[in-house]
Amino acid sequence: ELFLRDTNKDKARLVIDTVRKKGEAASSDMIEVLCELDPSLCEHLGLE
Repeated sequence: ELFLRDTNKDKARLVIDTVRKKGEAASSDMIEVLCELDPSLCEHLGLE
């Protein structure tokens, strides 16, 4: 289970790093979609 959590963290990090490299518009789009999918997470992260 620990390995699976580390793998998921690595995947999340890879997605975020990839989107950040694509620029501000891509980052904004990702945040918008994330907030639509999980509003409570966005609130917790201060993304609203």
